[in-house]
Amino acid sequence: MMMNSLQPNPKTKTTVAPTPNASGGKKSDDKMTEIYLELAARFVLNAPPSEIEDFNRLMFLIEQAHWYYIDFTCEQDASLSASMGLNEFAKGMISSVETLKSRIPGFKNNFEKFKSYKFAIPTCGAVLLNPTMDKCLMVRGWGSQNKSLGFPKGKMDANETEAECAAREVEEEIGVDIRQFIVEEDKVVFMRKRKPSDKLGQKNTLYLIQGISEETKFLTHTRKEISDIVWNPLWIFDQPEEALKKFKNKYGQIYPALRDIMAWVKQNKKKHPKPRTNQVAAPQSPAAGRAAPMSLEDLENELMSGYDDEPEDDEPAK
Repeated sequence: MMMNSLQPNPKTKTTVAPTPNASGGKKSDDKMTEIYLELAARFVLNAPPSEIEDFNRLMFLIEQAHWYYIDFTCEQDASLSASMGLNEFAKGMISSVETLKSRIPGFKNNFEKFKSYKFAIPTCGAVLLNPTMDKCLMVRGWGSQNKSLGFPKGKMDANETEAECAAREVEEEIGVDIRQFIVEEDKVVFMRKRKPSDKLGQKNTLYLIQGISEETKFLTHTRKEISDIVWNPLWIFDQPEEALKKFKNKYGQIYPALRDIMAWVKQNKKKHPKPRTNQVAAPQSPAAGRAAPMSLEDLENELMSGYDDEPEDDEPAK
């Protein structure tokens, strides 16, 4: 996840129009307008013209401003809505900043295209296995809407290799450096579609790293992105197809990879039956703090309760 802040340009002059706010009066409107202006100056308006002219690139800039708004601005002012989604935030900023107003016509259609474009960006991450390879490390996203478990992973940046992206995302999300343990052949690749009708899907690559001690002190380096870091029992992945389907909502995005992960584990247990330990570096985080711990017993109780609920839309906010 890139968070490159663009510093405000004191020479930049921006004309402002009030943004409608159904939940408040003129004072609330004025406050949000000031916020849109400040964040546009910091994250958007100093970008190269080519970035602003391309709607997708513009939305990535506004998305950085949105993250900052959620992570910092709302923490400083409890009257602000921390649940405001990117769609509403982007419309508010574009409507408030004179130089962006030309983007208002066709915004709804262009935003849908942006979501499809963003979804198609490949993701990379890792499956960390304990020495006996009967558990894997999993994470849960931030917020009440993120209930499913997944692996530390994220979207590739420009000019990044899959291994570089996986290592960066793992370090950001759980605070350990796996670079020296990545083996190019030891990976699982699966495709996801945003909609069943989509012709193209999203490529997801997960490197399998074995021998990670359960005593490792994992520490997220991100803000409001990871809520839980847990060791998940692998026996769940090894059930018959019909039984495994009942857990689909619990594993959301990475459900298509569970069978392949289990097959890799079985094959490598035969090749290397003796448990192996790899010591990973876990530097202290300069940022957010430790994600909430969860015991194996608590996790299994959660997985077994309500396991046949309807699947949720688990696309992460960040």
